[in-house]
Amino acid sequence: MSFLTGRLMRTLRPGVAATLGLGSEYRHYWLESNQRARHTDGPLWVAVGDSTAQGIGASAPDHGYVGQLLARLRDEQHRPWRVVNLSATGARIADVAREQVPRINDTGEPELVTCAAGANDVIRFGFRRVVEALRDLIRALPTRAVIATIPQGLLPGRTRELNGIIRADAPAAGLRIADAWAHTGPPWQGKYASDDFHPNDTGYRDWCEAFAEAIGLDGS
Repeated sequence: MSFLTGRLMRTLRPGVAATLGLGSEYRHYWLESNQRARHTDGPLWVAVGDSTAQGIGASAPDHGYVGQLLARLRDEQHRPWRVVNLSATGARIADVAREQVPRINDTGEPELVTCAAGANDVIRFGFRRVVEALRDLIRALPTRAVIATIPQGLLPGRTRELNGIIRADAPAAGLRIADAWAHTGPPWQGKYASDDFHPNDTGYRDWCEAFAEAIGLDGS
């Protein structure tokens, strides 16, 4: 989240401060995990995005959608998948395009790239700039990358506008879509962390299913 967004969310939902307080711990986990992944063999997945890719709100960093999807990839494909997670808590769409996407090629030759961002942009000021930032991100992602739609539960008008751009522009750019919007509808009870903003383990299962569907995992 941006500073302003973070201050707003702390005011509206006091639990956000406690949840985001885990950000350093989760970031450290992924930094260490990334180092191990860079020095092992196996098909490579690179994840970019915001706090959802970090797993903020889950009971542990690897219980977010990235950790859950990694387990499914290994179990269902019987391959030693590894993940380098370049995401950052608080990242906005422009941050992902400017700071994370250029680092993808530094990780090696990923077989899979995923991206989920936009929740921090939906509730920020200067929304018109977000539209162009999203188009820049779509153009910057490598062909066959998977980009997620923005989930339900945020400002619906802005979310639908950005999701409309994703659905129209991403396929034309050679990207696949993980439809987080379609997988995150009500009922929402029992799917959020204590801040009522980030998903918990159960909520991230829906995110995982959206990405699994996009890359052709069938759960069998």
